[in-house]
Amino acid sequence: MNDQFFPELARRLKREGVATGPVEKGCLPVLADGTAVVLVMPRGTVAFNADVERGPDADNVYNLTFALSREVYEYTQAMASAPPLVAEGLHEGFRLLADFNGVVLAGQELEGDWGYKFATWRRSPDRTAVANGDYFDGGHYYEAAKLDFACRAGLVQESRQFTDEQLVELYRCACETLESGYPMTKERREILERTAEQMENSVDDLDERVSQSNQRELEAAEQQADSGPEMGLSP
Repeated sequence: MNDQFFPELARRLKREGVATGPVEKGCLPVLADGTAVVLVMPRGTVAFNADVERGPDADNVYNLTFALSREVYEYTQAMASAPPLVAEGLHEGFRLLADFNGVVLAGQELEGDWGYKFATWRRSPDRTAVANGDYFDGGHYYEAAKLDFACRAGLVQESRQFTDEQLVELYRCACETLESGYPMTKERREILERTAEQMENSVDDLDERVSQSNQRELEAAEQQADSGPEMGLSP
């Protein structure tokens, strides 16, 4: 049984400002305004509480819980069965989650209420030690560690990956094109719509980042407008 799933999910939800109640009938209740609106099953399945009326707050709690539940269940389950990572000079209790092409992905369960930490290393030629570690903690650190492992191990091409900052600007471009009224084929519109939706599911705070990007652009335009007449004058 995965004994760490519910405690870790409750911890991750708390970091997002969402409260949980004590486990009842094998389910973790997730609260909105003190009421259990979502129930999480032992294997990560998420469902609305049938006894509670749905609304925007309940939908937001469900969406967040659904996204976190899959991630948390995966890494707590993997950590529960992973063997220790044996390497010279490594004494932090890391467990080996993946090993490919001389690169390892490992996780560590931290003490207290600190959750987990993940890292990738490159093995030494004789495979007795590890070096050049990349460390991950904080929100969605597990997904970041997996991507880092996949790139370092050569499982995916790093040049095909985009940072959150790049995705924000690509999302803005896609949305501006869709809203522009320019003539486009049905196929191109569908591709842009799917692309925008994919990016919405890839960046957690996308709306906030888009708002900040828009604000910076407006400020830059205002500065350019203010300096424009002066720049046009002859010396």
